[in-house]
Amino acid sequence: MQAGEITVYIRLVWLFVFIISVLMLLLCYLYLATRRAQEKEAQSLAFSHLAIEGLEMERRRVSRELHDLVLPLVQDPGLSGLIRSVCMELAPPDFSRLSLKASLADLCAKFTKKTGIECACSIEEELDFASISADHQLHIYRMAQEAFTNIEKHSRANRAALVARRNNQGSSENILICVSDDGQGIRSMTGKQNKPGAAGFGIKSMRQRAAILGAELGFISESGNGLMVRIEIPIGYGV
Repeated sequence: MQAGEITVYIRLVWLFVFIISVLMLLLCYLYLATRRAQEKEAQSLAFSHLAIEGLEMERRRVSRELHDLVLPLVQDPGLSGLIRSVCMELAPPDFSRLSLKASLADLCAKFTKKTGIECACSIEEELDFASISADHQLHIYRMAQEAFTNIEKHSRANRAALVARRNNQGSSENILICVSDDGQGIRSMTGKQNKPGAAGFGIKSMRQRAAILGAELGFISESGNGLMVRIEIPIGYGV
């Protein structure tokens, strides 16, 4: 091998070593970036658990104090009824006594009674929440409850609806829950999905609950055509 060939060979070897080194550095960077993202996601999920757990504890405490300390002092029947209604909204449903399906249907009926807004409730008969833990059933119930609260406060709607059914997508099967209304929608969300302009505390708590469930939470709004809250829950999650 002549000197020129040796020089070319050495240069090729060094070029190969350089390329391998760059690839190794790139792989290390991608690994570290992925690990940091996973750690951040885990921390965010842990924070969501703590925040929602604290919220539920506070709901129970306020409900208990209203019922035990305030209600006995109230003489007015109308005010007593209002306090009892608030206590029931704050306290979690007893899923050992009333199934989530029945609780969602009851939520629709109470919403109509309270607001005067007609609410259609369509829950697939074969839909079964039995494989989902009670804690996660509560997250689903609270998300639907918050959606109805938003309709009551902001929508100026005449009609609302809750639909719950199985949703097959290829080889995967999910539970789809939609709460919608025919109100004014949310202007900051017009034509956009999953991008509310100024998310309030209620929407933030819904996002935290969706993260805990591993669910997809969507907001579909068109000006003058109401708002749809779409919750897609993977079956088998939260067993």
